[in-house]
Amino acid sequence: MSTTQHDLVHTTWDVVIVGAGPAGAATAITLARFGQRVLLVEGRVSTSFKLGESLPPTSIGLVKHFLGDPEDPEQDLPGVYRTAGNVSLWGTEQADVADFFFTSTGFGLCVERLSFDEALRSRAVAAGATLLQGFRFQSCERIADDAFNWQLTLASETQSLEHRARYLVDCSGRRAVVAGALGVQTVDHDDRLFAYAQWYSLVGADDDRYTRIEAAPHGWWYSNRLPGNDGNETRRLVVFHSDKDLPAARTAGRREGFDRLLDESTHIAPLLKAKGYQACGTIRGAPANSQRLQDFCGEAWMAVGDAAQAYDPLSSQGIDKALRTASHAGHMIHYALTDCVQGTAGLDRSNQYVHQYDEQQRQLWQTYLSQRDFYYGVQPRWSDQPFWQRRRQLGSGAQQEDTATQPL
Repeated sequence: MSTTQHDLVHTTWDVVIVGAGPAGAATAITLARFGQRVLLVEGRVSTSFKLGESLPPTSIGLVKHFLGDPEDPEQDLPGVYRTAGNVSLWGTEQADVADFFFTSTGFGLCVERLSFDEALRSRAVAAGATLLQGFRFQSCERIADDAFNWQLTLASETQSLEHRARYLVDCSGRRAVVAGALGVQTVDHDDRLFAYAQWYSLVGADDDRYTRIEAAPHGWWYSNRLPGNDGNETRRLVVFHSDKDLPAARTAGRREGFDRLLDESTHIAPLLKAKGYQACGTIRGAPANSQRLQDFCGEAWMAVGDAAQAYDPLSSQGIDKALRTASHAGHMIHYALTDCVQGTAGLDRSNQYVHQYDEQQRQLWQTYLSQRDFYYGVQPRWSDQPFWQRRRQLGSGAQQEDTATQPL
């Protein structure tokens, strides 16, 4: 059920989810399919820009579960386009090609986030969730009630709404606004990675369907092709990643500086020039650092997706992680709520289902750090440059994870 601020039917919910990106929408879909009363809250009425992402063939089953089968020509899934594989210049100047033709699906996916996110929200509404747009999370407090655990205040530019919920889910992305309101700290491990994105357009077709990644002296590049706004246009996203405090990052924030850095690339700049691409729009920036919450869940609340832990884009796990952990979180919350018919008793980490989610998140974080450090570690060039020196330092520091972040 979709709604506006004027026609809410319910003000009491089994679960309120703050944030309606992939993690929030997928959590809402999972819970609504179980018959839980779900309010999905999105602070923005519309969004003009979100960085895209590539999904490997192993992630296609998740997309199929939540949106439909990408291999079915009648589905015409919005926001997802087939990719043929990855071309990377990483450890050496030789291009390494990973062709998806030999995988079980034969292709990967490139995600155009605005359409993809909207499709997930529509599926959440179709599953029975209520979508409230244009309201941001303002505050929450625990209440002594036999049926509900939370009193929430949601605010728009013109009014505030009060809601009650049995369970509260933070899917607000890197800001983790709910966890912050509860006093839960974010741990960033001294990682200052930032992404600078520029769109390029081409009148005509581009038959290159490979995701491209290239290491550079001051960071690394990513590029992928997407269909344009009409049938005659092709778009290509080009993103430069570097630490925000380094001179190269400040250079990348300006058009002439971005172009200068791009001209030094080995194969992305020649590809753009050969195809005839032209820069369009402004350069956009977004945090891309690794971070996690000190606690992933607590008494009648849970963080999911980037709110719980956010990954370096090199991992290509952002959307996969969002959908996969949202499915797990939705199941665990449903089972916990089913066991605890009333009140907060048993909805903290002592609950077997909540504890299982907490354990999974901690294991995922350790696995992610190992993989991130391995891939940065196999890039041996430019060892005298600060960006790559820091990656080696991060790798050694991650092996000494603070015991305070270990499972209870």
